[in-house]
Amino acid sequence: MSQMLVLFAALLGAGSSAAAQTQPGPAPAALQKSPDQQAQRRAQYLAKELGLSPEQQAKLQPILLAQGQDMRALRERVQTNGRQRGMGQDLKAAQARYTEQIRAVLTPEQFAKFEQLKEEQRDKLRERHANGPGLGARP
Repeated sequence: MSQMLVLFAALLGAGSSAAAQTQPGPAPAALQKSPDQQAQRRAQYLAKELGLSPEQQAKLQPILLAQGQDMRALRERVQTNGRQRGMGQDLKAAQARYTEQIRAVLTPEQFAKFEQLKEEQRDKLRERHANGPGLGARP
């Protein structure tokens, strides 16, 4: 389950997690980005990192929006009901579905780089987790 949460956090983007670590507690509502803004930001990041065409970026944004909304709903479900049996499987199935949708938009080379970026994010999150709360935060 912890690997699933790591994957979930990695897919939300490094920028939002870094901002969250520098602020104590949840960000004020005015500073939180809407799911659409988060998807747009993530699509722009991937466009830069993967060299996406404008058409690819336009196709990717709705996928990222749906993914973000699903992840937010799952996070709210965990906060409301606690962790429940089968949630890890639900998360794994959702991630597989979105990964395949993303694969359909990217070239094989771009997808390989996408997978590499995800692994790097997982590694960073594992390192932060291993260092304990607050110790792995960026300066």
